[in-house]
Amino acid sequence: MGLFDRFRKRIEEAEEESGITAEEGSEEAANATQSRSINLKKITSDQEETTPVGESEWDVFDEEVSDPFEKPSSSKERKKAQREKSTKSKKGQRPSIVRNLMDSTTGRKLVKSSKPEFEIDLGGDTRSRGGRVIKDGPLLQQLLTDLEEELLSSDMGHAAVTELLQALKNHLVGSRVNRKANLSQVVERALKGAIMSLLGDGYWDFDRTIQHLVDEEAPVIIMMVGVNGTGKTTTSAKIAKRMKDQGFKVVLAAADTFRAGAIDQLSAHADRLGVRCIKSQRGGDSAAVARDAIESAKAKREDIVIVDTSGRMQNKSNLMEELRKVHRITNPHLVIFVADALAGNDAVSQAVEFQKRLSFDGAALCKLDTDAKGGAALSITHATGRPIVLAGTGQGYGDLSPYDPNWLIDDILS
Repeated sequence: MGLFDRFRKRIEEAEEESGITAEEGSEEAANATQSRSINLKKITSDQEETTPVGESEWDVFDEEVSDPFEKPSSSKERKKAQREKSTKSKKGQRPSIVRNLMDSTTGRKLVKSSKPEFEIDLGGDTRSRGGRVIKDGPLLQQLLTDLEEELLSSDMGHAAVTELLQALKNHLVGSRVNRKANLSQVVERALKGAIMSLLGDGYWDFDRTIQHLVDEEAPVIIMMVGVNGTGKTTTSAKIAKRMKDQGFKVVLAAADTFRAGAIDQLSAHADRLGVRCIKSQRGGDSAAVARDAIESAKAKREDIVIVDTSGRMQNKSNLMEELRKVHRITNPHLVIFVADALAGNDAVSQAVEFQKRLSFDGAALCKLDTDAKGGAALSITHATGRPIVLAGTGQGYGDLSPYDPNWLIDDILS
């Protein structure tokens, strides 16, 4: 029995027991209707507010990092630069950069998904007058508590579940439904809408964004980041295959110079896919490798450079500084965080910490062909404000596709 099958049964039992609806004209109905009006006005007000996105963590350095391709400066130029740096530090912190949700971390435009807007829709069983009114009270609260336990068991984070249930309650309480309506179906539609509403903000289309960026400014640089063992190298190869199949000329940059075998692994993928791979010896400068790949792609008029960086734990500040250096030198169009669906709430924690230190534009969720639960995807989106844009569903190069939020709904509720 699936999650919503169990929940539906509880709704039916609650309605038979003493009801979670009130008669039109009763005090309970009046209170519920007033509550709904207040809550929906607050939701609309919150949505109209524009919240600036703070300064990108990519641009915050304890010390300036040097460009490995920059020509050595004279003693006079170095002294001048040091004076300018000192002057900036005395003036205090730099103002925050306001970034739109549909801008990348480096200010490039992301192409919004063509999927319809997500909203909480109670369906055709609702009405503006008469009928039954869904009321608040112990029975409804118990139903929501039961649902909370079910959602937490599907690897959703507590914060995401709390917001989801609050949105659901705000839309349910005070709603008028037809007397013959199946209440469990009304609630199911509301729940699906509430989940989709959490996934809606900033949802962009990977393929269309790449096409737009290539048209505007080739080569397009995609930087892959994440913790150890999540599948960045394999995902980089899958993206290369997907882009090549769409007619783009792709270059892979083996900027993971730390992990043993990483360079050979990416190079082997490149040979199988028939794309070029720019690499160096193990222990080389990651930023230099990435810059080499970009310059080579420019010279050969190629379309896309995928930079495979080394995995690192989000709490290792020295390794994160190295990533910042790669980002600063390459100025990527897109930063993709690679997460492992099997990691559950650990994947959420990793994404949150990564986003605090190194902002990303979207996530690729791997290993969705396993028995991983879908709640982690919703929690990553909710906690970071950035969407899942790619889904890995197998070991083959073709087993990568744009992430479909409807899959998450079916996975969680089934």
